[in-house]
Amino acid sequence: MTKLLDLAVPRTLDVLVSDLLQQKPVAPVEAWLFDDGPSRRAAEEKLAASGLKARIRSAYKPLVYFFLEEVDIASLARIEIGYPVHAAAAPSRFLIEAYPLAALVGDAEISFYTNDLDLTYDVKLVTKSGETATHHVFAPNVVEDDHVGTTVLRCCGWRRTEGEIGERLKSDFETLFLAAIDAIKTHEWQRKEPYFDRLRIVVELPAKDLTLDFCSEVISLREAMHEDLFFSVRECLNATMGAMAGRGGARPGQVVPDIKGTDGTPRIVMTVEDFGEHGETEGAAIPMETADRPLKISQIRQEVSRIDGEEIHAVSREGRNVVGRYKKGSGPAVLISSGQHANETSGPVGALRATQKLAADPEAHFAIIPVENVDGYELHQRLIVENPFHMHHAARYTAMGDDLSFTVPDPNSIYERAARNKALALSGAKLHLNLHGYPSHEWTRPMSGYLPRGFEMWTIPKGFFLILCAHPGWEEIGEALIDEVALKLSADKNLVAFNAKQLACVKVHMPEAPFEVRYGIPCIRQVSEYYQAPLTIITEATDETVYGQDFIDTHDAQMNTVLHAVEVYRRLAKESDLPIS
Repeated sequence: MTKLLDLAVPRTLDVLVSDLLQQKPVAPVEAWLFDDGPSRRAAEEKLAASGLKARIRSAYKPLVYFFLEEVDIASLARIEIGYPVHAAAAPSRFLIEAYPLAALVGDAEISFYTNDLDLTYDVKLVTKSGETATHHVFAPNVVEDDHVGTTVLRCCGWRRTEGEIGERLKSDFETLFLAAIDAIKTHEWQRKEPYFDRLRIVVELPAKDLTLDFCSEVISLREAMHEDLFFSVRECLNATMGAMAGRGGARPGQVVPDIKGTDGTPRIVMTVEDFGEHGETEGAAIPMETADRPLKISQIRQEVSRIDGEEIHAVSREGRNVVGRYKKGSGPAVLISSGQHANETSGPVGALRATQKLAADPEAHFAIIPVENVDGYELHQRLIVENPFHMHHAARYTAMGDDLSFTVPDPNSIYERAARNKALALSGAKLHLNLHGYPSHEWTRPMSGYLPRGFEMWTIPKGFFLILCAHPGWEEIGEALIDEVALKLSADKNLVAFNAKQLACVKVHMPEAPFEVRYGIPCIRQVSEYYQAPLTIITEATDETVYGQDFIDTHDAQMNTVLHAVEVYRRLAKESDLPIS
């Protein structure tokens, strides 16, 4: 093990309180920090006990916190909000940062428009009794070049005396993040991918999550730190070593931010480690139909073993077994896969439930791989012990650090990808049902421009939806397939109602979202040869971080998509002149 960094920094909130107690300013002080609400309120109360007036706000999502902490929302009839547009950010940056405010204001009417203010929202509130109030809500940010030389608008701490402009206040959150980036840039890496087995980044951050009263929304500074560190470190490594920044095909090794809560001093420790043992998290099997949490990998393998057919097998980078089955039938072949991105956990349950229903059908002709990325799946199992409701994109990629969809130039290092190749070769499937998920709450990178770079469309959830990717010449059958599957899914009124609830909020905060809604199901269509099969339907379920009935609902939708797609595809294949077998 090699230690790259071990840094503890004073908690900025404590330093601020100490400074103000010594300075005893006469005028009220305002500050914006990366701290949770209870900690900031406690600091204000401590200052007030000494006769000092201070307002300590959140530097992260300041408009949402303004409404939660300083506004009587229940009294409002109408809300009008002007949001700033900055040259160093996407035009919708501050509109999206206000998410999910539209869903938090009850029956009050809410509207947004662009303003000409610098990093400031202007807010007009009209109460049910007809009273009107206006406010300016500052959103502290700084323009800087980031870790790959891109100019970004970065969230930052701030301090000012009331009525003045004030100045940036370098916070503990920012200091820890930037120290990690500097450690990556200054270390001498070997010039061959992967650069390491595992890069572990342990951060102790004194910030508690805040659950919001809308779907699975939560405000989490610890999760934001995980996400920004994971993608920024990958981008920094790839740029430093000459690869394309952040692309899923790069293979730096496994990057693992492990963000822990603490009541003590903020700290970061970065180490380069060998994989060591490749054990797996153990646990009892649970009934799949009512599974309210991700299955253990041992149960997944056991469920696969019950499916009659030819074995599909591969070995991961860490040495874990990837398992699948090929069942021959008289109908057109279909590949059913999930767990490509292992933090998307409803797909394996839905895939297994669907194939168990199909297994007794002599016409059913399929190959199934329920968890393609077994190393990532085990990493996710370990990470959710500390933070069960975080999205953990560290588990998205393989232990090589790449995405399974990208082509591997070296045929001797395909590892778990060999399972998909074998499944396609055995089955000859022309349709790939690729079950995925995405975050059930907002996904941000506050130190790197706020919106997740390269994944901007995914920053806020939009319900359960479908993506069709068709090779040229396969568009017509693909169009018929996705349309009929969406129609059949719409029979689930709970699913349609859930989608409508999320889409109503998306319409306010991301009005230019690039999808159409068919029968209550968002759909995206693409013509591309990116995927091996000429037809690919990708499901996207809001399954990252959900449990209980929400998790059951997501794997119900995954299962039903597979069953509907197989049914529709059988008929379309018989009517088609395309080479389908």
